[in-house]
Amino acid sequence: EVGLEFMSSPFSQAAVDLLEQVGVKRYKIGSGEVTNFLMLEKIAKTGKPVILSSGMSSYKELDKSVEFIQSFGNKLSIVQCTTAYPTPYSRLGLNVIKELKKRYPNVKVGLSEHTGEIYAGIAATALGAEVLEFHAVFDKRMFGPDATSSLEINQIKELVKGVRTI
Repeated sequence: EVGLEFMSSPFSQAAVDLLEQVGVKRYKIGSGEVTNFLMLEKIAKTGKPVILSSGMSSYKELDKSVEFIQSFGNKLSIVQCTTAYPTPYSRLGLNVIKELKKRYPNVKVGLSEHTGEIYAGIAATALGAEVLEFHAVFDKRMFGPDATSSLEINQIKELVKGVRTI
């Protein structure tokens, strides 16, 4: 109703089936699923765009997954991710953005971040990130494993303003 797109990271083939029923427009592959080729195949066969998170993968694993997904013709993006909630700024790996852009020149590159603040997204944009992925929550005091590392709605507005300014 407000123009936001629902998106989810499936962790099983059954979850892909459910997300297809819900009608998602794209898929985000979590860091731990980059080498789950059975699930990647099921997602790729939908023909929908894929955002691949690099957090727990070597370049060799990423290369194989990128080649595999691209063989189906899906639109692909890769996001640098540090799998830590919240992520300390010293471990963001912003330097990896340029390496990913160089390694995968025909793929949009970005940042998946979990600092709970807007600064990493703005910095990533300045370094050439074209995709920003983060978790959203109405209130960081809510219960959940990623509530404190998520952005609240007012922070998302500030992030968008900062990105557009940069």
